[in-house]
Amino acid sequence: MNARIKHLDGMRGLAILLVIGFHAWARWPEYLDYVSLTKDFPVFAWGYLGVPLFFMISGFVIFMTLDKSKSFTEFMMKRWLRLFPAMLIVTLLIFATAGFFSERPLGVPHPASAIPGLTFISPEILYYLTGITFNPLEGSFWSLYVEAAFYIFIGTIYFTLGRKYCLPALILPMLLTAGASAFKMIGYPAIADFVAKFGFIHYSWFMIGCLMYERLHQRDVKYHYLLVLLAVMINFSYYVKNNGYMIIAPLLLMLALFIVSFYSRTVERLLSGKLLTLTGFISYTIYLLHENILIATLRKLDRYIASDYVMALMPLVVAVGLYFVAWLITKYVEPQVREKLKQLLSFRTKTKELRG
Repeated sequence: MNARIKHLDGMRGLAILLVIGFHAWARWPEYLDYVSLTKDFPVFAWGYLGVPLFFMISGFVIFMTLDKSKSFTEFMMKRWLRLFPAMLIVTLLIFATAGFFSERPLGVPHPASAIPGLTFISPEILYYLTGITFNPLEGSFWSLYVEAAFYIFIGTIYFTLGRKYCLPALILPMLLTAGASAFKMIGYPAIADFVAKFGFIHYSWFMIGCLMYERLHQRDVKYHYLLVLLAVMINFSYYVKNNGYMIIAPLLLMLALFIVSFYSRTVERLLSGKLLTLTGFISYTIYLLHENILIATLRKLDRYIASDYVMALMPLVVAVGLYFVAWLITKYVEPQVREKLKQLLSFRTKTKELRG
């Protein structure tokens, strides 16, 4: 199975290309006139479904990290060291350039806007805990808040109840979401709104990834499939309610792509190509970095380029520049920051041991 893991990097690359395409050609028609020409193309209109691909990949690989961790604390530290360095670098870069990119859809950020991203806690939860409103630094950070909550949930189950309870336990947040929706229908919307803040509705995608990993390791059992099917039905109902029945086709396509990639040599080979795997290598950094800077740059260019058709090509040019910046960060800066953080954590641990 290890020979097949490479294609997951390519799938990450495909996922981020879909997300960038959505933001560049469909997400912001109120700021960019050319988007009226491109926003209805299915590959752009449904590009945000690249995020479920990220979630399925996370569900698949999470057991590998859990199996290599000796404790919940070690597991969470590994995940933090994976996510935090790039988040810190991108946050600093965004603040350093925010004055130049004043056309950002979210505006010039307030220093407090850094808190949700750096803590991986959603602005909604922070407001619930503190009563303080935190405007997000980047709208795309929302999926990181969902990921972080998922790590805490599945790590707790793994290190308390054991591996075999991980996948079954993931159905509980999905059932809670379904129950909250029922409360909303009978006149108690506050319950549904509170549960929605945690992003549990997306856990079905993690479950699909977890189930595929367990299947490839011969640990799957029949009732796992029933649980995942139930979770997928709850999830699809959410998408249909918000987007209509047409959304089912691209959802099924994303699901099929993920599953088939483990069984089709052709699909695996296509996903393992150099362009997609290199894009997958920088996918996390460019995901954090791209949206507001991309749109701000395009708004600047729109002042000088009269043709919407020419403007429709400009995201390609800007994306290449962001691609290069993300590659530099991922290749050179992020590893150094991660190593410094490891050294700092190791020093603090040794200091505590000496004091003890």
